Amino acid sequence: MGGGANRDDFSRVGPHYLTCVDWLNSNHRTTVTSSLVQGVYSMQRDRMKKRKALANPWWESFGFSLDEPLINEDDNSIYGAVFKYKNDQNIPHSGLPPSYVIAFRGTMLKFKTWRHDLEEDLRCLFNNLSNGTRFKHAIQTIETVLQKHSTETISIWLTGHSLGAGIALLAGKTMTKRGFPLDTYVFSPPISSIPLEKLPGIDVVKHVFRIAECVFKVTLAALFDLPTQVDDRRIAAWTPYVYVNPSDIVCAEYIGLLKHKNVMADFGLSEFEILGAGISIRSLVFGADIGEPIQLLSSADMIVNKNKPIVETDNVLKKWWYKFKKAHALAQWWDPNPALRANWETHSIRPSTLCLDMDPTSSS
Repeated sequence: MGGGANRDDFSRVGPHYLTCVDWLNSNHRTTVTSSLVQGVYSMQRDRMKKRKALANPWWESFGFSLDEPLINEDDNSIYGAVFKYKNDQNIPHSGLPPSYVIAFRGTMLKFKTWRHDLEEDLRCLFNNLSNGTRFKHAIQTIETVLQKHSTETISIWLTGHSLGAGIALLAGKTMTKRGFPLDTYVFSPPISSIPLEKLPGIDVVKHVFRIAECVFKVTLAALFDLPTQVDDRRIAAWTPYVYVNPSDIVCAEYIGLLKHKNVMADFGLSEFEILGAGISIRSLVFGADIGEPIQLLSSADMIVNKNKPIVETDNVLKKWWYKFKKAHALAQWWDPNPALRANWETHSIRPSTLCLDMDPTSSS
């Protein structure tokens, strides 16, 4: 969900303060990748409203040019873009920038694209995103860029928001399995699990429920000899950057998922947890084709924005909706306020230890 017209005006709401990008600085990388995704949203709105283009500053301000918009063949909408780093304007920077960034937008409810966007959202819920036209086209696009260049001389990053984050995560895993691990930055990715993290209650109760859910899924799969997805060891060294907000129902369960991995590891049940994570209750109940869950990750760096969204309204429904929109928005990830960024936490998980490290997000 990309917001309204004001959000498309880079000079008003964009990170125009970032005039010299340090590519070794994690906050700068976060700002640039989230801005490029916003550029995709803006391109689609420019196109639908037939207005003077507002999208370009979202990538040109950081030295990128639009190499190719990615068009969804089902509704002729722009769902992504390939950005190439050219820096024709000699914008100051330090460190080595990516040669290409491929960005994917999320769901847009106000235009004709909404129906196909929601169809792709349902694919996420049923672990069937890999069969969608957008994902297949995204893989073709990545392969085309790779075929034009040697991976020894260029670097390709993937980034996305919401539905687009799901495409980026799944594409990153797919390319890693093919021997091409790509840096991946995803904001508010969807997850096909019950959002326990958003339910009231203490963590112990939630852990017990997650363990019970895991036992139920593994037992049911074993009894009926159902196919399951297993953690692919080929992606163990691939570490995507996952950005989530606890107030965002779309992605909050990633936080609980990470905690659950550590609880299971403490009891020596990591392999059991991995098996359970590869089984979707929705797939078991509704008999949908088994696909790879987006959240099935061996390794990840998760950045959690613990700032609670503040809205001013007494209407209960509006209050919930406005809080969700703020918690789900891209703009939170380029906000330069140091007081707000002090409430970001970095959680790291690695397949060798499955342990959780909690440190303030560093600047490098």
